[in-house]
Amino acid sequence: MTEKRIFISYRRSDSAGYAGRLHDTLKNYFGEERLFFDVDTIKPGVDFEQKIKTELGNSDAVLVLIGNQWLGIKDANGNRRLDDPHDYVRLEVETALSKNIAVIPVLLQGVPMPSGSELPETLYDFSRRNAIKLSDEHWNSDLNMLTAILKNVLGIPGSIKEQRIKLYRQIVFALSLLAAILSIVNNLLGSLPFLRFIYLVLLAGNTVFITYLLVTMKRELDRLGWITISMAVIPLMFVAWGGSLAPFTPIPLLIVAWLVNFVKPDD
Repeated sequence: MTEKRIFISYRRSDSAGYAGRLHDTLKNYFGEERLFFDVDTIKPGVDFEQKIKTELGNSDAVLVLIGNQWLGIKDANGNRRLDDPHDYVRLEVETALSKNIAVIPVLLQGVPMPSGSELPETLYDFSRRNAIKLSDEHWNSDLNMLTAILKNVLGIPGSIKEQRIKLYRQIVFALSLLAAILSIVNNLLGSLPFLRFIYLVLLAGNTVFITYLLVTMKRELDRLGWITISMAVIPLMFVAWGGSLAPFTPIPLLIVAWLVNFVKPDD
C-alpha cells in the first residue's frame, strides 16, 4: 500500500526560505518519503507538467505557501505569472483542486487570503479553502496546528518520534512483565543461577531502554523522569543484595512500566 503524501507548492521568489524550513520540520515529523517538495527533484528530460500531475495524484494533502509576492509577482514581460496557464504554481493548484484531496493555503507572515476576484477563474475555488497562518512569532503553535491537520488527513497515529516512543514504551512494559514473571518463578523454585542471569540481563536492558527513552523524550529530565529511572535501577539493587528484598522486585518494575506513560515528549 502506497503511503499517503504531502505536496508542498511554493514560488521560489516568494517563499523559498519558509518552504525549506517547513520541509525540514515536516520531514522530521512525517518522514522524507511522505513529502514532495521541490521541482529540483524532477530529472532532466522528464515532462514537467506530467510529473507534477503524477506527484499530485500520489498526494493526499497539498500545502500552498502564500507570501507577499505570491499573488502579484510578474514575469519579464510585466505580466502577472498567475495569469499564465503554464505557470507551474497555477498548474499545481489547478491540478490539486481537480482532485479529491486536501488543498490547504498556508499564509505566511500575516498575508491575507486572496479573494476569488483576484484569482484566475480556474483558481476561484481555492479562495474558499480554509487557510492556516504560519509566522515567525507563533511558528511552533502554528506548526502544531498544521501537523494536527495533516495527521488527520493522512490518517496516521502520530509523528515518527511519537511512534518510536510508543514502541519503546511497549518494550519497557514487556521487559518489566517478563522480568517480574522470572522473579516470581525464581523465588518459587529457589535461587537458580541460570534464571538469575537472564533476570539480570532483562533488568539491565530495561534500565537502558528507560534511560534512553526519557532522554529522547525530555531535553531536561524532570522529577518524574528521575523517579522513573530510580525505580528502574532499584530492582538491580534488590537482586544484587538478594535476601528478603529480592521477592519485591516485580513491584518497582511494573511501576516503571506505568510511570513512563506519563512522561511527555518535547514539542
